[in-house]
Amino acid sequence: MSQDVAIRVEGIGKRYSLYSRPQDRLKEFFTRHFGKVYGHEFVALSDISFTVYKGQSLGIIGRNGSGKSTLLQIIAGTLQPSVGTVEVNGRVAALLELGSGFKSEFTGRENVYMNAALLGLSKREIDQRFDDIAAFADIGEFMDQQVKTYSSGMLVRVAFAVQVAVEPEILIIDEALSVGDIFFQQKCMKRMRQLREKGTTLLFVSHDTSSIRDLCGHVVYLRKGEAAFIGESRIGIMQYYREVGQPEEAFPEISIPDLCTHSCLNDNALLERFKSKSYWMLDADTPFRKANDFSLLGVAILDAARQPTTSVRMTDSVFFQVLFRANKGGKSYASITLQNKFGHRVTTVGSFSQNEFAPYLNSDCLYIFEICMRMMFEQGQYTFAASITKAGGRPNRATKGDQTPWLGPLTITWDYEKDWAPFIGMFGPPVEMKYISIEEDCGQV
Repeated sequence: MSQDVAIRVEGIGKRYSLYSRPQDRLKEFFTRHFGKVYGHEFVALSDISFTVYKGQSLGIIGRNGSGKSTLLQIIAGTLQPSVGTVEVNGRVAALLELGSGFKSEFTGRENVYMNAALLGLSKREIDQRFDDIAAFADIGEFMDQQVKTYSSGMLVRVAFAVQVAVEPEILIIDEALSVGDIFFQQKCMKRMRQLREKGTTLLFVSHDTSSIRDLCGHVVYLRKGEAAFIGESRIGIMQYYREVGQPEEAFPEISIPDLCTHSCLNDNALLERFKSKSYWMLDADTPFRKANDFSLLGVAILDAARQPTTSVRMTDSVFFQVLFRANKGGKSYASITLQNKFGHRVTTVGSFSQNEFAPYLNSDCLYIFEICMRMMFEQGQYTFAASITKAGGRPNRATKGDQTPWLGPLTITWDYEKDWAPFIGMFGPPVEMKYISIEEDCGQV
């Protein structure tokens, strides 16, 4: 194998024999010399070939049952192909399932030492890296509890922390990160980008095409065990969407509701009313917030029916409501920032960007700032933060004020296999479209 090649897959195929009853397998074993067949063959993979060079990132996409996990298991060496060959050049770390290789009776600490040793680290090296592994997993005292007491999210935290701690030459991940919460996913994505920049080769299976697009320059699109596409990730993802969509359905109308700011009457019941519909209340008595002109108290997300929610369908409209106290009289700007699971800022929108600000706010009064926003962002989980600043200053520059920590997650859903998507990509801008007849409007062409 060339020194620049990390993985070479040539003519891989995997077949299974399926039986209606367990005893049919035994009967076929004893009568195979007579040509008796009691089962039928299932082809999981057929004639898959590709090459991954060192430092490249390859995503594998496809519907459930298309052979993605089977292919990764063959590359990782945990499954043997029926035909074909696989060559791997480099130290491999693979996270193929939750807690891959973990022993349920052992503690998290014991599993860390055992798995890190299997990945080639000496005890001294593990001792040196254990604190970093524990900090990355961030499960606290559970590190010394038996793994059988772990939730699936805790399990994947420890498993991933071990895999990336060895800084492998080849990292293979099969959908496992979808279990962790969004804050952990953001940390994992950042770590994988760091490894990629250092030259680690990445193989990544996910139904989340946004993750594939962010991490991988190329994809293998599997359809019923065959390679329907091998090449640039952008083109492969587009082909995948075209094939799983429903073209007979019309595109929904795309429009963005107006941005709006509202102040509420100051009354003694406002705070309690807001608490009843808010998932995120903040400690407004911190020295930092008390020193500001305005103090943020809480954030609520409401659906179109004005009911609290943390999950909406793509294209739905939601209301972000931000409760704050005016510590001093004056005018303010307020905004909402959305961040995707990769830690990328998707948008910041608010009264400042719209060149609007609230009317004069009285000191020691409570107010609500509200933004109505249509969720024209791809499906996935998002964190968000609210900020409020003193009005004034240059365009797109605000005076530093109060800002919430990252809150969430807000989940945006869409079934790409059943519903025709209104856009493909990270977000859908407001558009107007029409066909122009050359005969009727030749003067405009």
